[in-house]
Amino acid sequence: MILSKVVRNKKKVYIFKLLKLIKFLNHLKTSKKQTKSLSLFLTKNGVKSFSGNRSSKVTQQNVVNYIINVILSPTNTVVNVTDTSGNVVISVSAGLISLTKFQKKSQPTAVINIFKFLMMKARFLQNKTVSLHFKNVKRFHESLIISALKRFFLIKSFQSYNLSPHNGCRPKKIKRVKRRTKRLVLK
Repeated sequence: MILSKVVRNKKKVYIFKLLKLIKFLNHLKTSKKQTKSLSLFLTKNGVKSFSGNRSSKVTQQNVVNYIINVILSPTNTVVNVTDTSGNVVISVSAGLISLTKFQKKSQPTAVINIFKFLMMKARFLQNKTVSLHFKNVKRFHESLIISALKRFFLIKSFQSYNLSPHNGCRPKKIKRVKRRTKRLVLK
């Protein structure tokens, strides 16, 4: 009889801890906190079967949510926002925001105007981690863009893909100029 009361009490404590764990997990699901707080909660309440390695894998799985590609060609400026699987979410070019001719080529002003337009369109990027990929962007323009975007996005990493060689392309061959001389005609 005494033994059955002890077993019942242990069952009640175990069920109480399980209910507390379920309540905490539902709270985590709605607030989207990190798994470190989950492991702390489990160790405080006596549940030690949760492995630490597993929690670190979960946090490292989605380090970057979106990738912003900044592509500068000699004639246009394009900014693409893609998810991690490579699907394009938003694509904005300089022509889309009504920049013309030389305005599309001048890199910093075109990129700044495009990002202003992008901030208005892509509100979902506000609290997400982002990786920046630059293609044919000059170094000092990269640092300008990164410092401007730090205030609005959580930038995890950036990569630079410069397709032009450091010493430039081979220049065109200089066309030989033919000189004409006047011929004297003798009569």
